[in-house]
Amino acid sequence: MRMWQKITLIAIALSLLFVSVKSGMIALSLSEPPVNAGTNEARARLREAYNVTVFAEQAGTNVNEAVEKMNEALERINQAENLTAQGNLGQANALTQGSIQLSTETIALIQELNEQQALFTFYTKCVLSVVAAIILLGVGAGVFFFGRRAWKKRQQKRPIEMKVKTDNETMKNLSKDEDSHLGVDEEKMILITVLSAIVVIAGILVYTSLTPPPQENFVSIYILNSERKAYNYPKLLVLGKNNTFQLTVGVENSMNRIEYSVIQVKISNVSQPEETTASFERILLNKEKWEIPVTMTLNKTGTYTITFELWLYDEMKAVFTNPTFCSLRLEVISET
Repeated sequence: MRMWQKITLIAIALSLLFVSVKSGMIALSLSEPPVNAGTNEARARLREAYNVTVFAEQAGTNVNEAVEKMNEALERINQAENLTAQGNLGQANALTQGSIQLSTETIALIQELNEQQALFTFYTKCVLSVVAAIILLGVGAGVFFFGRRAWKKRQQKRPIEMKVKTDNETMKNLSKDEDSHLGVDEEKMILITVLSAIVVIAGILVYTSLTPPPQENFVSIYILNSERKAYNYPKLLVLGKNNTFQLTVGVENSMNRIEYSVIQVKISNVSQPEETTASFERILLNKEKWEIPVTMTLNKTGTYTITFELWLYDEMKAVFTNPTFCSLRLEVISET
């Protein structure tokens, strides 16, 4: 075999070996689950836990502990995404697995609380029914007893004529007997009316106590200045002096239910399109107030609009929807 043939065969063999090794490395890298898939799974599990928690709250279950677990799971997801951006994949994976575990524990907790709430509701309804029946029977018996007693006393006070002298007098006595019977019938009707009124009033009271009054549902978002006041916002900033400033964005949940909320901070000016600079997530309890300090630095002159958008998660559509916002307009100038 000639020299050039040997060199050609060696080159082909080395090429095949390189390709096989390279293919093995690619296959190895593809066998590892990507971190994005881990965070996506964690978010999907969190939303599943949120959905079952919403339905449990509507059934009257206390979900405070479940919301606390979900917020911890959400915090781990955000930390994992930050570590992924920094290249720390190992710790990011550990955080996503911890988040999935917390969401799974939340689902199990809600199932247990639902069973307890169902038993409590059943026994409460039974007890209320029995108590209402006893009260109605007691009131009815009392009204009947005292009414009958009062009627007997009234009958005893009427004069009784022992003798009948004439036919006219007999007719008068018969008329009196008829009036007496009519009086008895009238008293029975009064007694029945009183008992019926008691039953109706008791039913209305039970219905009112078990049915909460309608309330207005809303979520509000607001901005506070560096002193946590709703006035004297920064309007004119000077580069190198006060172009770094702090605001506080607040959210108050008055929806009479828990809400999965996301706040996005967006900055725009005439020379550049709107850009999202920060995002915050939290599951809010009913009547909970959430305030977040936000520090910003504007390094270029111009007129800026800072917008805080609030998005709420719709568990039926599985999307964040119905954004509300508040904004602040300010100007940055150079030092003269």
